[in-house]
Amino acid sequence: MKIEQKILSNNLNTLFINSPGSACASVQIWFRAGSALEKPKDLGIAHFLEHMFFKGTQKRPGAQIARDVESYGGEVNAFTSFDYTCYYINTPNHKLEKTVDILMDMVTNPLFEQDELTPEREVVFEEYRRSLDNPSQFNFFQLQKNCFTKNYKYPILGTEKTIKSFTREQLIEFRKENYNSSNALLIVSGDIHNESKLTNLIERYKLPAGKETKFPAFKLKPEPQVNVHKKDVNQVTVTLNIQAPEYISDEGPIEDLALNCLAYGEISPLYKRLVSQSHLASGISGSTMFFNKGGSHFIRLALPEDNLQAALNEFLKTLKESLSKGFQEDEVLRIKNQYVASKIYERESIESFAFTLGHGFAQSGDIHCEEEFIQQIKNTSRVSVSKALIDIFSKPAHINAQIPKKSDSEKVKKQLEAFQVKLSNITTSIKQKTSKFKQVESKFDPEVKVLEIKKGVKLVYRKNKVSPTFVLHAYLKGGLAYESQINNGIYHFTSKLLTYGYGKTGFEELKNELEKKSAYMHGFSGKNAYGINLHGLSENFEGLVKHFAGSLLKPSFPNQYFKIEKELAKRQLLIQKEDPVKICFTNLNQTVFNKHPYSMDIIGNEKSLKKIKRSSLIDLHQERLNKSEVTLVYCGSDELENVIEKLQPIFKELTPRNPKSKLKNKIDPQFGRHINIDFEREQTHIFIGRPSFQVGTTEDLYLKMLTSYLSGQSSELFVDVRDRKGLCYAVQPLHHTALEAGYWGIYIGAGNEKTQKAIDAILGVVNKLRDRGLSKREFNRIKNMIDGQNLLNIQTNDDYANFYAIPVLHHLGLDYQHISFEKIRNFNHDDFNRFLKRFLTTDWNIIQVGKQN
Repeated sequence: MKIEQKILSNNLNTLFINSPGSACASVQIWFRAGSALEKPKDLGIAHFLEHMFFKGTQKRPGAQIARDVESYGGEVNAFTSFDYTCYYINTPNHKLEKTVDILMDMVTNPLFEQDELTPEREVVFEEYRRSLDNPSQFNFFQLQKNCFTKNYKYPILGTEKTIKSFTREQLIEFRKENYNSSNALLIVSGDIHNESKLTNLIERYKLPAGKETKFPAFKLKPEPQVNVHKKDVNQVTVTLNIQAPEYISDEGPIEDLALNCLAYGEISPLYKRLVSQSHLASGISGSTMFFNKGGSHFIRLALPEDNLQAALNEFLKTLKESLSKGFQEDEVLRIKNQYVASKIYERESIESFAFTLGHGFAQSGDIHCEEEFIQQIKNTSRVSVSKALIDIFSKPAHINAQIPKKSDSEKVKKQLEAFQVKLSNITTSIKQKTSKFKQVESKFDPEVKVLEIKKGVKLVYRKNKVSPTFVLHAYLKGGLAYESQINNGIYHFTSKLLTYGYGKTGFEELKNELEKKSAYMHGFSGKNAYGINLHGLSENFEGLVKHFAGSLLKPSFPNQYFKIEKELAKRQLLIQKEDPVKICFTNLNQTVFNKHPYSMDIIGNEKSLKKIKRSSLIDLHQERLNKSEVTLVYCGSDELENVIEKLQPIFKELTPRNPKSKLKNKIDPQFGRHINIDFEREQTHIFIGRPSFQVGTTEDLYLKMLTSYLSGQSSELFVDVRDRKGLCYAVQPLHHTALEAGYWGIYIGAGNEKTQKAIDAILGVVNKLRDRGLSKREFNRIKNMIDGQNLLNIQTNDDYANFYAIPVLHHLGLDYQHISFEKIRNFNHDDFNRFLKRFLTTDWNIIQVGKQN
């Protein structure tokens, strides 16, 4: 099935649905116009127009439209709602071209003749009278009047006064204003053999030009009411109305799903308790009516009047149980499957599939919005649905009752008012239970919060509304800063082996499981933390969490892979001996981080690797699990409540622990050292730099600005050293910052014969900056650069996890990074230049690794 949407030369938005082999076709035109757009004098005119469009054109006068369609077995009809109107013809496919011609003629060339208008007023008035006699329709009219606001409070059919007074001029004016090309979508669906021919046919016709209509927001009246009316019926119908979100919103699909879980179908909690088991009610149903901007949840209960009080009590009891316990997985899956199945069944008929896309356009202007709605339903967790039910019943409920004429209105109203009071308080205690964790929300990013699960155990959560993927990270304090020469490399080793199996799950089984679900998991280790991270699709989150939990809490550290990793580490150390870049930075670290663990290689050293045993890894990791503060980070599309529930196996194993102060290691940074290492290569690798500052200081942020200024192909460093002087292929500033120390400098790889020229050129750029500083224009340009870089650097779930995790783990604060950016925006130009003069006036460390001349 091929779908193609285009704007034709007559400015008509047209959707072609080509279904090869289809014997049937459907031509529909949808207008985003309905009774909600009517003025008081026009109430009911949208529906009246629906009738009048069928009353003939110049080409097909009177009943000729219906006669032509019915003559080849087709079906022509229409319907009008609050926010949209649809006219359609279902036809045998071989009459598709003629059908397009008839429908386009009908909607573009209506005559609205007076001779047809006068009797049609009476026809519509009879339709209106019939609706008054119908208990269900009359009940909805009362509900509209008592609960709805703006034009939604009036019947779509209008009133007796307006129906009987419609004029031809009113019809023409309303049609011109609302039934125009800006509000229309034509759908041509079937086995389309010649799209260009159909296009030419459609382009012969033209709708009135006009503006896109704007609908009022749908709102229930702010004060919940109880209203009772009498009708010729033999049982009571109670209807609850609660404000619903918009169809296109994060909350709309979830609340609709929650309401259906509660009250739709014979095995829903309310139906089972009130109908199947107690027989108190004859029927109960729940649904959501969505409008263009907003909606209303409905729960309808039909029952004998004598059962009213008992039924209301049972309703409250059942609802409270569902709110307290939440829904079970199978209850949610039942409704999810029905949503998904309904979309599949719609494809059985070309007409129903076209209606789905047309309704999407009418609902939001987007033909795919129903598909997106269903996708949100599919991705919604059980916990989120349970929470949505709480959200629904935290809002006020309007109550309307239709009762038999012989009933006591006052008695029923008192019963319902008492019920309404109890209903309004039903979520109070339950809401308190859902917010048991202490939370801190970001002041800069509304999607981020951090929860203290236990003392020393935190969860950082960020909602990603765009992509159905997730990352889950676990951070523990550790890494280089916690090592010595004796056990150097132990955290790197530990992190490597975390994902080689756990419990009875071996390495191959674990990797196969991950690959089947297009996920990957690995350990990591840095200067002040180590841990594990998992990347996957949101639909697989529940199944993957058990592997994450097992790998974190009960890793097996298999001996065969311990031996393999140790051998690989030895090989890596050997490889590094022939890598001039690695040698350069090894010497740099030993110089600027002198006597500090940061000076060591994260892999370890030859002596320490020999001493590290498998038991050492097991003991170390267990000690960290027992004592270290732990920060878990989830970034993805799942709801917070579901994430918390799925992570419970981890939270249960992690006992409360006392936060420790920051680790402080001794450091004796060196200045003015010139290290020359002879190395037979074409290039000499040079680093000119000095020790800098620990993270969180103003000076560290100044260096971030300096680094940005000297970075990029347009920077003075790049242009002078590479472009003007041709001394290298690449030259770049490097700013390394960590919790306890850092360094700053410039790296270059230059030909051996250019070594001194390269050093002189770099020092020339640096000294110029020291002496002259930056202009105010360049200073402000740096700020804009950093803002842009931050946006580009933080896009994926992994980016966000790393952005927030370390600051939270080390007590810098959830918004540490954001606050740092704010500080940069507020820095003073003169203060920055004074810093440059101080910082760049120094004895530089110069590391050279290359052939000595």
